Amino acid sequence: MEEKEKITEEPPVELNVHTVCYWSEHWKKLVIECGETAKGSKAKKFIENNCIEYIKKEDSETGKGYYICKPIPDYNKTTHRITNSVDGSFECSCQEYQTYKRPCSHILALYLQLKIWNWNKKKKDNTSTELI
Repeated sequence: MEEKEKITEEPPVELNVHTVCYWSEHWKKLVIECGETAKGSKAKKFIENNCIEYIKKEDSETGKGYYICKPIPDYNKTTHRITNSVDGSFECSCQEYQTYKRPCSHILALYLQLKIWNWNKKKKDNTSTELI
């Protein structure tokens, strides 16, 4: 019978743009860097520049708050709106998403930012398991 590898790595104390792509709670180890793709690199730039924001104001169509992805300074100029769709996934107002209906760098940045916010909130609360 094959002996299982003992897990010795620990999760980071805080998630940030440099650690969010690496730690896997499921595998309890560091994983492949998301920045290896153009989409991943751009998503990390959005996080580094604090481009993701939650807007509490209700969307006229859904009645819920939504997220925006502001432009990266000196890189692009358009702010994109990211909303929850009926099936629970995200939809973006950018040309890539509207054309191909697949997750774009803005949605990837939002996923990473939500993971950072939730992880750090959970660590800060230390007892809370409720996520944003």
